[in-house]
Amino acid sequence: MSSNPTTKILLLGAGELGTAFLPHLSSLPNTQITIAVRTPPKYTHLLSTHPNVHLLPLNTSSPSPSLSLTFSHYDIIISCTGFGQDVSVFPKLANEVLEAGKVKKKRGEGKLWFFPWQWGVDYDVTGDGEGLMPLFGKQVEVRNILRTHAKESHVKWTVLSTGIFMSFLFEPFWGVVERRPDSGDVTVRALGSWEHKVTVTYVNDIGRVLASVVNGEVDGEDRVLYAGGDTVSYAQLADIVEGVVGKKVRREEWSIPHLKRELEEDPEDGIKKYRLVFARDGVWWDVERTVNHKLQIPMMDVQTYVEKTFVL
Repeated sequence: MSSNPTTKILLLGAGELGTAFLPHLSSLPNTQITIAVRTPPKYTHLLSTHPNVHLLPLNTSSPSPSLSLTFSHYDIIISCTGFGQDVSVFPKLANEVLEAGKVKKKRGEGKLWFFPWQWGVDYDVTGDGEGLMPLFGKQVEVRNILRTHAKESHVKWTVLSTGIFMSFLFEPFWGVVERRPDSGDVTVRALGSWEHKVTVTYVNDIGRVLASVVNGEVDGEDRVLYAGGDTVSYAQLADIVEGVVGKKVRREEWSIPHLKRELEEDPEDGIKKYRLVFARDGVWWDVERTVNHKLQIPMMDVQTYVEKTFVL
């Protein structure tokens, strides 16, 4: 953490991820957290439970130098802006942070620490999904910008790869676990093959790992770190769901050729693009290599999540 008596953290966004980070970051000693949002009045309820939290009206698409000057008044920038914006915002934010680092250097202050929006898969491996995912391509661009220019810009960075949010695995639109409340029948589908795996993390647990990194419990400077609540094959997922519902589930394998055919029939369908990318490499890693495993941070696994939330 910063050597300053109070570490000033700027959290960009207060959606599902940002609000999950708050209780863990605000509990760190000597921290002051500012949440940057477009419309602060919508988020005043957060202030009553977090006395060291402040709100700042901010549009992340604002032009330089106003954005970089704002960033320069903080020690740590954590991006929780989410994917619901123009993909050009991601490299823009990285460049704004680099400019802010230069400002801090001129003032004789410590390095600016940046956590970009990379709370997902291993973009170094997935790339842009063979052209399917421009968003993923921009995430690779962000990594390249930071690796190339951060040191000279008085910036250090940490990427925390978390896999997908655990809840996402069970979303109806994703189609991997389909529940029919009328009949009680459940279908589990494998993306790629039954042996293919996916890493998932409960969103609240991501905040716990992040706080440990910010607190200096692991070296995260200029590195890609990995977190993971669980890594399961689709066969294991089907077995877990079957055990919880207490009866056989229907199993369908959506092979890569099958997913390609589906996408060819509907080439603009974003979910079908995601499914094909998630049937390939870069979407899972062994839990043994994660920060939470190293620090022995208890995390929710898929078995526990299904037992707590699976309702027919």
